[in-house]
Amino acid sequence: MQFFFYMSTIIFIGFQILYTVIPLFSSKVKKLNTDCAEKSISVLVPAYNEELTIKNCIDAMEGLNYSNYEVIIINDGSKDQTFQKLNELLDLSLSEREADCKLTYAAIKGIYHSEKYKNIFVIDKFNGGKADSLNAGIDCANSDIVITLDADSMLEINSLKYVNQYFHDDKIIALGGTVKIVQGAEKKNGVIIDKFTGKGIIKSQVISYIHGFYVRKLTQSAFNSIVVISGAFGAFYKSLLVDVNGFRSTVGEDIDITLKIHEYIKANNLDKKLVYAPEAVCYTECPENITNFYKQRIRWQKAYVDCILIYWSKLSRKFSFGVSIFFAIDGFVLGTLTAFTTIFYIIQSLFLGTNFFQIIILMSSVLLINALQIGVSLCLCKKYGSNYSLKDYFRMFVFSQVELLTYRNLLLYMNIVGTFKYFDNDEGWGFVERKGVSSIS
Repeated sequence: MQFFFYMSTIIFIGFQILYTVIPLFSSKVKKLNTDCAEKSISVLVPAYNEELTIKNCIDAMEGLNYSNYEVIIINDGSKDQTFQKLNELLDLSLSEREADCKLTYAAIKGIYHSEKYKNIFVIDKFNGGKADSLNAGIDCANSDIVITLDADSMLEINSLKYVNQYFHDDKIIALGGTVKIVQGAEKKNGVIIDKFTGKGIIKSQVISYIHGFYVRKLTQSAFNSIVVISGAFGAFYKSLLVDVNGFRSTVGEDIDITLKIHEYIKANNLDKKLVYAPEAVCYTECPENITNFYKQRIRWQKAYVDCILIYWSKLSRKFSFGVSIFFAIDGFVLGTLTAFTTIFYIIQSLFLGTNFFQIIILMSSVLLINALQIGVSLCLCKKYGSNYSLKDYFRMFVFSQVELLTYRNLLLYMNIVGTFKYFDNDEGWGFVERKGVSSIS
């Protein structure tokens, strides 16, 4: 066990150096080109019991700087008043639109269009889960590009412009945008002002998202090895999603669809890319208490375990070297297995009185690497247009060092629990309570 711990530590430090250096060289801000011809875009919003949040999502759609797009909200058999709320907000009427019948999903009750907003449609269907809802939306979409968006997410005004601009590169077939935490953000004179405020659990997630996108995804994108295009904001060619048979009903449909696309590229020997588009931004509401944070992270960990079990034996044969390394080593070995070895190592040190010198050296190394990476991520956050105050950037840096010893250790526990809980076979929506109070509209 100690040998594995030492080896994983060396590999961990190697990856962290990579995540520190690469973003500095691969971060080039794309200037918005307003002259790009607009490709048709369908924004799919799967919704299950979202009566409190769906208004914010719709409000954000109104102000988008784009004309050639439609919004398709999929009500997945909600048990609350989601459909009634949609009817109230949109004034729904039955539509003549029909599905392509190329993908499988639970039966559709009806397809509606809004009398208020001609580009907004609603699919009312029987419950089948998030992946099932996305497949129904893909089948009914009339556009070349499909964007998947969570019902509690709100698109920034130029987000579709940037998505469109990236897709003018013929090699790009899918991309993920930047997801920011909406709590603390507010719009003043048409400009979104970001603020580092709220409970510690919210601040921890703000740091985690900034680091995860501006450091990790920038690095993976540089190697065409993005492991997860976030379900909160991802964009794909519709034809590609049909070719890979859509989303699989699983606990982690966003990881699964990303890996299916990588597998499709390798199988067909395509010179294509999945990239991270940092300039395309959406805001999402994060959990505000430990209970809901626990639910969310357990679901994320179960998703990783699910895909590891399905794709592990295929990695060397059906995926590129980069994808295999980032998924198997960085994602599973460092993200899951080291949680177990770290706990074992700490317990051994506390009860047997050994390894204290090694622990001090290890913790010092981790603190140093964390400080460097957070510094890089905050610089890139500023570079890509976030407008936190200098005081907030300083507070974020200091908080990141404190949360390394608090909330970050909580994640170790959740990774362990999530790994075991994967085997309880719960693949539902994994509903996390949202308040729908924070908004950028």
